[in-house]
Amino acid sequence: MRNSAFWKRGALLVLAGVFAAGCTGPGIFETKNVAARKGLNKDVAARKGLMKSIGKTWKAVKKAAKAGDNKAAGKAAGELYKLSGKISKVFKNKGGKSRSKPNVWTDKGKFKQRAEFLAVSAAVFSQVHSKSGSKAMVSKGVKNIGKNCGGGHKTFRAKKKKKM
Repeated sequence: MRNSAFWKRGALLVLAGVFAAGCTGPGIFETKNVAARKGLNKDVAARKGLMKSIGKTWKAVKKAAKAGDNKAAGKAAGELYKLSGKISKVFKNKGGKSRSKPNVWTDKGKFKQRAEFLAVSAAVFSQVHSKSGSKAMVSKGVKNIGKNCGGGHKTFRAKKKKKM
């Protein structure tokens, strides 16, 4: 008798914990699509996710290069190369509300070229500049990546609307 009451209380506590975890927000059993929850088009969510990852990785490259950690900067640039290789793939389908200009889809060749420039500059930095040991080479490589990244923004991304 004593054991059965123990197990009943234990089971009740476990059930209460599972219920509480389920009520607090997304958990391990969540199956809903994040894009749908945020009201985003699936394609837009993929593009935004990739671009945010590229932005974080680019910041890591700059931070490591500024600190003089060329190995970490080269590693982050290698990741930037991998991510930037996916840009033209996630921009295949037009749709949804985003800051992408229409010329992303009307001038696909130029858009793909800009993405490739970014990928190549990140690869060159990762394989050459970061291993050179020269501050000037590292600085030149960082500027080159920034120029290629910013060039795509100027041509293919609309400015952020100011909130009033």
